[in-house]
Amino acid sequence: MKITSIINSAAVKKAIRYSVVQNILKHYQCPDTCGAHCCSKGQIHMFEDEVEVLTIQDAEKARNITNEGLSAGLYLMNAPCSFLNMTGRCEVYDRRPTVCGMYPFKVNTSGNSVGLQPCPIGFLIIQDFAEWIVTSFSRSDVSDEEKARIKEEWKKNVDAYAAELVDFHSKQTLNEMQIPFDELEMLSMFLSSGSNVSTLKRETH
Repeated sequence: MKITSIINSAAVKKAIRYSVVQNILKHYQCPDTCGAHCCSKGQIHMFEDEVEVLTIQDAEKARNITNEGLSAGLYLMNAPCSFLNMTGRCEVYDRRPTVCGMYPFKVNTSGNSVGLQPCPIGFLIIQDFAEWIVTSFSRSDVSDEEKARIKEEWKKNVDAYAAELVDFHSKQTLNEMQIPFDELEMLSMFLSSGSNVSTLKRETH
């Protein structure tokens, strides 16, 4: 008898605000020059129900997925992902695992926030997040001195993440921005409002 995993993708997606992340990511698109480093070199964890979907799609390619040394119900696709086509693009995009649909956002163990890695798209999101923060404070009742301090602080933050972006694919670890769930939802609304139309749908080169 098969033991059903206590962890499933639907429950996890709800807990990590997956729909909010999708509302944010729809404002961005990977450049044609993307090397799919997240798929070809990164660790791709998935849940049992997601493994079943990929196995139905292509059982032979799904053999590259293992759960050795992992907790029950958690699996890992050995890099590079076997569902990448000859041009490095995903063959199962509409059925891709949760972790793939989240990237460059990443689940952490805090329970109240997500991480954001500064890959080319992640950096654009960081820029827009900084713009939202600065814009919000510029409209608040805080002093001009405080507004100037916040603006300068976020300029330094963006510059630091810009440095992370350089050769990001060859680094063992990246300095992730941690975004609380409530701020994640506010960012989603900010992007949807069109307040920063100059940054929407941008492509990196």
